[in-house]
Amino acid sequence: MVRFWRIAAVVSVVVALAVNVYIAWGSSLSFMYDEIGTVIHGRTALGLETPQLNTPGYYPGWGVLLAPLWLVTSNVFTFYKLALVVGLAISMLTIWPLARIAVRLSGVTPAQGVVAGAIVMALPPRAVQADYILSERLVTLLVVVATLVAFRLCEKPTFRNALLLSLLAGLSLFSHARMQVFVAAVALWLVCLLVHSLVSRRWRVALVFLVGLVATGVLAVLANKAALWFHEQLVPWKFLQAEGFFEKVAAANPRFWVDTFAGEAWTQMVGSFGVVVVGVVAVTATLWKELRSRAVGPAAFVLIAAGSMYVLSCLNWGNERALFTMEWRRFDYWIYGRYIDPVFAVLVLAGVCAAIQAVRSRAILGWSWVLVAGISLVTILVVAPDAPTWAYATPAHIPGAIPWWWALPDGEFPQPGPIPSFTNENRFWLIATLCALVPLVVWTLLATLGRVAPRLGARLTDTVRAVGVTALVLVLGTTASAVADTSSDRFHDHFDRATPVVGELRSILAEHPEADIAYDNNCPRRRSSMNAERNWVMWWMLPTIVKRQWEWGDDIVFSCPTGEPAYVTGAVMLRDRPFPLATVWILPGDLLDSLRESGDLPPVAKVVR
Repeated sequence: MVRFWRIAAVVSVVVALAVNVYIAWGSSLSFMYDEIGTVIHGRTALGLETPQLNTPGYYPGWGVLLAPLWLVTSNVFTFYKLALVVGLAISMLTIWPLARIAVRLSGVTPAQGVVAGAIVMALPPRAVQADYILSERLVTLLVVVATLVAFRLCEKPTFRNALLLSLLAGLSLFSHARMQVFVAAVALWLVCLLVHSLVSRRWRVALVFLVGLVATGVLAVLANKAALWFHEQLVPWKFLQAEGFFEKVAAANPRFWVDTFAGEAWTQMVGSFGVVVVGVVAVTATLWKELRSRAVGPAAFVLIAAGSMYVLSCLNWGNERALFTMEWRRFDYWIYGRYIDPVFAVLVLAGVCAAIQAVRSRAILGWSWVLVAGISLVTILVVAPDAPTWAYATPAHIPGAIPWWWALPDGEFPQPGPIPSFTNENRFWLIATLCALVPLVVWTLLATLGRVAPRLGARLTDTVRAVGVTALVLVLGTTASAVADTSSDRFHDHFDRATPVVGELRSILAEHPEADIAYDNNCPRRRSSMNAERNWVMWWMLPTIVKRQWEWGDDIVFSCPTGEPAYVTGAVMLRDRPFPLATVWILPGDLLDSLRESGDLPPVAKVVR
């Protein structure tokens, strides 16, 4: 069977790559905040001139990693495609540390570890991210490598491993502000190891953990300061992403936490087809063995990291405004998965490894069903009736649940809604739940077959059970990811607003690099709309820098029909618009004269007299 698993390793990696490429194919930039606001930091890192955006702030690790791409091309559309390729490479690279963790965590062979790692990266929570250039790709790699180093630190408590773990924790924070909690989890785990070493009087080992703890704190502070410095270069106000978190938690009704804790657990369950639940039980069983031997090991690291990020995400969205009173209702806040998908990858890995090992433990399968039943019943009976299933949802925020987008209702319905059935408006919840339980049902039947039908069960070797369940998870997972791509593509199409006038302006600026272009901030439009449009414009026009505010002497101004340029005699308003309420004005001067002379002036709507 060694040869079989080696072949399976190659096949699974090819399948994972294929589904990720399929999802990424034809993608276009969609997030005027999360994507633009992150990757633009790369220009700052290179010392290139960078426009000032309007964002609440994003940490720059992913943008810094992509920075060399700005040296390859100055075309933002080409940059985006290259960034997608980098993201695909990082996803495939993540399979290697996942495979190494699998060997250490579950005792599978290296080839089986590769199969498990490839399946994890082919499942929707990670594969759907191939459609975006969000920082989660890098964060997942950093978290997984940090987990591998934590395993190695337990095996060999050396200063090198301790410092490497600290460095990875710092880099994860540099890449995403929410990873402050991951850094805290790493620190807490090191404190546990330090205390255990002191109690055991292992002084040198205790010193290693102490050095790692101090280094984690120092590097976290440095990473945070560096990230905020990058933010200051991009945005003229303080970092706002984490603002008000503790106030929201303190003011929240614990009833709201039932919704988010159940909803986010449900998203992880359906996104992994139940495998994550088995992983949680298996890793918890390993932790129990560690504690019984009075030790703190890798299982504690995995559960502390995943648990802390899970709690953070649930508390962040578990408030009345996010769930009920926002004017713009959001469904994805109820089942948010984006924050915790990177750290839950290891728990999913543990579940896949259990399938590969054909685990038939009554305790593991029994507790898995207890958790599945609890999550499913609370979600269907309590969360589903209250959740605005009809409201807005972003695929990248709930990639684990988005394969069942087709079951969402066509329009709004009164709330509280009905308990889900196969035919009513809330069918999404029931259909997704039952689909996700298929592998666990098959797994349980194969595990118990030997007891209820000894003759038939005797013919089913552990290898047959392992291959059957593992192949089922791979097939269902990749199919779900491919189905999710349809919803993700619709999201891209909705936000792909690079109208023909954008291409015309880029051509003009390429021919006239000396032209000054600006944005009129005084139009009577909603602030949020202005922020979004400003970011799009500043991104589309790169490498030309769009100034935050227009002034006399500028050549091109993005404004509105009644904006200030409308009072400049001789100003020309183009017929085509980049946005429904936005217009492009070319003001009197050398540029306008040159365009008229050459015949390159785009169609005009009016000229100010």
